Amino acid sequence: MSASVTGKKQCATCSKSGGIMICDGCQQPFCGKHSVEHRQELTNQLDGIMQEHDLLQQELGQSSIDNSLLKQINKWEKESITKIQVSAEAARADLRQILDRSKEQISKACHDIAVNLRSSREADDFSEDDLNRWMEQLKELKLEITSPPSTKLVEDKHSPIHLITIKYSTFKSTKPTKSKQISILEPPPLSVPREKFLRVFGRATLNEDGSGVWHTGDYREYVYILGEQLYSQSRHVIRFKIEYEDDVYNIFFGCISSQATNKEIKFSSSAATGWFGYNEAYQNGIVDESHYDSDTIKTNDILSLTFDCEKYQIELCHERKNKTYTLQIDIEKAPFPWRLLVVLDHFNDCVRILPND
Repeated sequence: MSASVTGKKQCATCSKSGGIMICDGCQQPFCGKHSVEHRQELTNQLDGIMQEHDLLQQELGQSSIDNSLLKQINKWEKESITKIQVSAEAARADLRQILDRSKEQISKACHDIAVNLRSSREADDFSEDDLNRWMEQLKELKLEITSPPSTKLVEDKHSPIHLITIKYSTFKSTKPTKSKQISILEPPPLSVPREKFLRVFGRATLNEDGSGVWHTGDYREYVYILGEQLYSQSRHVIRFKIEYEDDVYNIFFGCISSQATNKEIKFSSSAATGWFGYNEAYQNGIVDESHYDSDTIKTNDILSLTFDCEKYQIELCHERKNKTYTLQIDIEKAPFPWRLLVVLDHFNDCVRILPND
């Protein structure tokens, strides 16, 4: 406050003109008595503001930060790690498949040469040209054995790592604010080509493009057929047509872990899950006959098999009857990546993979 030395002004409270002082804040005149009251009023307002500050400080100390976003970030981190591990395991399975295929090709070539050598020796029908040709073939096979297939790890630059961000702005702010970002790795989705039959364990014949297979062995002789593709992410549907089946339906449709050894490739293996005949559903080696009806499946019927990797389950849909069956898979017993498994049991039974158009 400062004393007024020019002119006469009246107190803003009592309208008296004696002992007038002017408030520097509100620029209103007050007499001596009311200037003290005005000052006390300002002091009371300051005390009120300080109380509001103390209450706000107390609420801030007692409040807990909403951790729902933190939980989402932690969940995303775990899922991303799982997807990366799945992708790594799929790459390992692909590498094993490439090496096994190379060994099979070399083994077949060795067998063919051995057959030619024995037949030529027994028939005493060979010349220097034959000897040179066989020796050259053996040198090439030896070179293939000592120099494995040229394989290397390649980053898919057309599938960049996607980022998710968290953005926030000041509450009711009228000024532009900078966004803060938290980057989280998101593995790109995998693209799976059309399925086809690849390997046969037993007596069966594949057609040229691998879309069809038929049983050529004895009656009640199990023949195991594996698909080409590996499944570890997303949801994938494979449609089949029963080209021919025996009077009693007994064809297995399901999946098996690609980590299963040749000896473990059985519909009753803990690494396998799927549906057979006689109303039998096999879930990681455990048979269940209560929730599946195979008796209605006939020749020319279409079945669709779905691999739902996100939910760890597979589904079988009988399209003519519009019935769908679901089996949950124990991922510890049947780890990713999964592979298609079909089992034929009767002579001449035939199955064809249909396009998903």
